[in-house]
Amino acid sequence: MMQRKIQQYLLRSVISLAIAAPATYAETYLYRYENDKGVKVLNHTIPPQYAQKSYEILSTAGQLIRTVEAAPTDGAVAKENSVRMLREKYAILKRRYSSPEDIEAAKRRRLANINTNIAILRGNIGGINIRIDNLRSKAADSERAGREVSSSLLTQLRDIKAELTVSEDALNLRLEEYQAVSDRYDGDLTTFALGSALSSNGNFN
Repeated sequence: MMQRKIQQYLLRSVISLAIAAPATYAETYLYRYENDKGVKVLNHTIPPQYAQKSYEILSTAGQLIRTVEAAPTDGAVAKENSVRMLREKYAILKRRYSSPEDIEAAKRRRLANINTNIAILRGNIGGINIRIDNLRSKAADSERAGREVSSSLLTQLRDIKAELTVSEDALNLRLEEYQAVSDRYDGDLTTFALGSALSSNGNFN
């Protein structure tokens, strides 16, 4: 409530000053800027296309009051955002790892675990393929003997093929996970290195 009253008071004060000000109020300051031809210009106003660039505010007596820095370019803003994001990621990594070697060790442990699962799945797939070959061999024996392949054998073959599909899908997911985990740890290593470099250069204030 108090803050709102203060804002209302300030607003009334500004309005009163604007009403009471003489017509030359806007001319109590001068702007010195550089135009598109590189020429320094001194004027009571500054065109919008130059307002984003660096310029100076002077009194009518020519005394420098303030220098307004140029607005940051899109490239500068993007770079600042990148550095900010790097700073945040590095801070998170520093809470988990004390050195790049710690990240490498964590990477090896995680990938070893995934590799174990991959080996198990590959073993299962190999066993399933052997069973499929055996069933197909039995079906071929029946056909060569002139007998119709039993529905039980066909059902087993269908079911085991479905099992093979599930196992192969699981294996593909594990292989994708292996690559994703490897890439993530490599990214962490890069972030840690860049963050350490910036920190040592005193850019993390």
